[in-house]
Amino acid sequence: MNPGPQSTLAIGQIENPLLVLFSQIFGSHVQLIKHTLLKEKFDYLVLSVQLCKPDLTVVVKLAGPQALILCPFERTAALYRLVADRTNITVPEVFSADETCTELPWKYLILQHIQGIEWANIHRTLRPDELKAAYSEIGVAAAQLHTIRFSNFGEISVSGIVEKTCSFQDAFRERAQAFIKDEAFFEFFMSVFEHRKYLFVDLGASMTHEDLHHYNLLFQPQQGRWRLATILDFDKAWAGHAESDLARLEIWRGMTNPDFWEAYSSVHTISPFYHERRPVYQLFWCLEFASSTEQHLADTLQVCHELGVRLPKRFI
Repeated sequence: MNPGPQSTLAIGQIENPLLVLFSQIFGSHVQLIKHTLLKEKFDYLVLSVQLCKPDLTVVVKLAGPQALILCPFERTAALYRLVADRTNITVPEVFSADETCTELPWKYLILQHIQGIEWANIHRTLRPDELKAAYSEIGVAAAQLHTIRFSNFGEISVSGIVEKTCSFQDAFRERAQAFIKDEAFFEFFMSVFEHRKYLFVDLGASMTHEDLHHYNLLFQPQQGRWRLATILDFDKAWAGHAESDLARLEIWRGMTNPDFWEAYSSVHTISPFYHERRPVYQLFWCLEFASSTEQHLADTLQVCHELGVRLPKRFI
């Protein structure tokens, strides 16, 4: 019987190769003190690694050839650098990234570790004045990301530009095909989009994160208030339309409130047509992460109701 594909990543086998790599990056005196597993998926690991000489904690992402999730580490490194250069958002310093698998038998990304607490773990505990300040910081940060402009829509290259000339409609179609894995759901989404594509003209391309959820926003307590420490995980970012981020933030509970919108609008204009386009972006997310949970089904049905369409029976 075929045992199926085997992961190439095992915790017990990575320490020595990592130490060799750290020696190349930080010098021959570097020491690996300890590592902590942060995330594990098939052929994919994320570690927090404490070093000595220099005294530093780094985050290491490793992906083997059979990893099932998106791992464009060199492109992600370029996006972190772009955000650091073009906004006031604190993002992790990138120490090294490689997808060639020549130095290690895996793709890797090595980043500065920024201390912080996930928004998911604090937003329900904050006082009203703390919430107001925190939502304002999220709003300003999201808007700053959206001020990073591109000449075309599509995937951002490792050089930080979009190399392909593409309309939003074509780029969005390609994006949907890549991320909505179920063919029937993709066809359903495209039928909805085609009937409303007249809404998606004369749009400008900007940095679109697509994953500004509760666990990718870290906060730190500073001088009596909670401050946004960093935004994580630009692996899915592209030159899209800013409203896609806004639509996802709205459907994810606890991500927006009136203070968010006031702060966002002070930096970036919101189109009067956003509310018409919003449910299309939200349907994309619902079908991309199609789930049978009660909450996800309720959210998807609500979006379909707003669009005036019937959800395919096989989704239910």
